[in-house]
Amino acid sequence: MKKNEDSIELHLRPRPSEKVSLNIPEDTLESLRRIAASRDMSCEALIKFYIGQGLRQDLAK
Repeated sequence: MKKNEDSIELHLRPRPSEKVSLNIPEDTLESLRRIAASRDMSCEALIKFYIGQGLRQDLAK
């Protein structure tokens, strides 16, 4: 059965957020930028992804 990609909807629920400032080593930030570009996403989105992934793993323990 073939899925119709036009019928897929993403439902996001808005959540409150807060800005944080992090000091990240320049070489680490450059690696994040390269990986984000290879995945066609922003560096901020990649960092959020990594944080969420680690958080879910820790909460599952």
